[in-house]
Amino acid sequence: MRYTHTLAAVALGAVLAVPAAFAQLLPKSDQKMDNADAAAMKQLAQANLAEIESGKAAAAKAQSPEVKQFAQKMVTDHQQMLNELETLAKAKLTERASGADFDKKYMEEMVKDHQKDAQETQDLAAKAKDPDFKTAVQKAHAKIEEHLQLAQRIASQQGAAVGGTSK
Repeated sequence: MRYTHTLAAVALGAVLAVPAAFAQLLPKSDQKMDNADAAAMKQLAQANLAEIESGKAAAAKAQSPEVKQFAQKMVTDHQQMLNELETLAKAKLTERASGADFDKKYMEEMVKDHQKDAQETQDLAAKAKDPDFKTAVQKAHAKIEEHLQLAQRIASQQGAAVGGTSK
């Protein structure tokens, strides 16, 4: 179960990192959410993802109809909460965006985030003992690397700092 949560968190790292970047992307005078709120939003999103994944597993494996029903409720309710958070996150991210400056800042954040995620998945894959988990993390790492390369290309076109390269 812990592996499922870790993989979900890693594979969706880019999505989850966006709320933490909100305050950095908005001009200082236009910020509606401070860094602590953005970090809390990210934690809440991760908690909802964990509940969704464990609920799916429980719904599939439970014997008791009540347990299955409860597990499905967890999936449904936490998915709704996650969707609402995503809507709020998108509104906060774009409400005061300003054209090329926004594009540049957003792409800088995406490069930085994907570099971090690529390193984390590489480290996880190196340490993984379960062959199925290792394969899943390697697959997630390959997708994150693809996203990183695309983000770096777009960032350089936008005049954004693209930082170092991934391993």
